This record gives sequence, structure tokens and C-alpha cells, in this order.
Amino acid sequence: MASASGACTAAVLIWSSANGRWWDLTLPAVIGGVFGLMVGLVAVAGGHYAVRTTAFWPPRTRNRWRHRFALCSAAAVMLVVGGLLAWTEAASGNPSLHPESLIMLGTLTPVSYVFAYVLAPSRFGNPVSENVQTR
Repeated sequence: MASASGACTAAVLIWSSANGRWWDLTLPAVIGGVFGLMVGLVAVAGGHYAVRTTAFWPPRTRNRWRHRFALCSAAAVMLVVGGLLAWTEAASGNPSLHPESLIMLGTLTPVSYVFAYVLAPSRFGNPVSENVQTR
């Protein structure tokens, strides 16, 4: 889902410069799909962290669990993508802050939050205590 979202976003961004030639959208869609896949993997890592927190901090309701899952996923995406954007800005010869980077980060974070909230797993049990055998 993240890869398809990235591919569609890249195609929509390049659409105005394609001048009706569909094949010009192929490379941006592939690059956007790869970028979306990487963002999706980071979001999965954040969701895995949310699942691990249930061992020590169990959620009271399903709604709170979905918000925690979405928050951990979106925070992971924001930290990794924000770090990559900061590294890119620092590595360029011009250290001025471009608003496009902040707009992209400000858009990507809430979108990943909404995706993670909608796609949060319904089961939020304690994964550690279910695998531990008691004597």
C-alpha cells in the first residue's frame, strides 16, 4: 500500500510536466514506489515498537491502541525521513532550509499516521506474556 501510494504521489507531482505523455510518468512512479516502500518499512518498524510496548504498558481500549500504533509508526517515519532530509540539506553546498522539504515532511507524517491508524492490527494483546510459559 505504501509503494502504491508513493508511486501515485510521484506520478501526480510530475503530471504537469509530462504534457500528456504517459511514458514520462514511468520513472517517477518507479522511484516514488521504491521511496514509498522504504517509508512503509520504517512505518512497520514503528508499529513493531508499538506492539512491543504492550508488554509493559497495556492499552485500555482498542481506540487507544490504534492511536499508539499510529503515533509510533508516524514518529518513526518522521524521524527517519526528517533525518534524511536534514542530511541531504547539510550535504548540499547550500545549507539554507528549503520549504519544500518541510512541506513534504509535514505532509508525509500525518498521511502515515492516518494509514497506520486505519491499518492498525485489531489484536493488541501482550506478545511477551503469551509466549512465556509459567511454572
